Amino acid sequence: MPARSNIWMLALVGVSCLLIGFAGTNLAYRYHYLRPPGGSIIERMGRDLNLTPAQRDKIGDIMRDSRFKVIQARRDYEHQRHQLFWKALTEVRGVLTAQQQQKFDHEFARPWAGHDGPDDDFGHHHGPMHGPGDPPAPPPPR
Repeated sequence: MPARSNIWMLALVGVSCLLIGFAGTNLAYRYHYLRPPGGSIIERMGRDLNLTPAQRDKIGDIMRDSRFKVIQARRDYEHQRHQLFWKALTEVRGVLTAQQQQKFDHEFARPWAGHDGPDDDFGHHHGPMHGPGDPPAPPPPR
């Protein structure tokens, strides 16, 4: 008989866990600790704030415009970060001796050889630091 009581105990614990989880998620949704699945912010605003169709349209325009600006800011940031990184590599390479530059080009610049190289401060593009089998490119003029 002890095996049968263990099964009932496990079933009771399992059902209790499900009920506690259900109650917990309901409270989390009610007090806004969790967001309801599905539904954009505009849909939620429309539902929770009782927006008019005109308000919903204006808010939709604002959010779309904002989303575009965020995407553009992210692109600008990535481009600037990329430029700064390549400029730093070029400056580091300029400090090294010819022998060190060869090792630097093989060990440090090679992982990025397929990427475009830096632009200098004047917007001139210098291409990759070097390609496979090519001699390393000189640092950009200052």
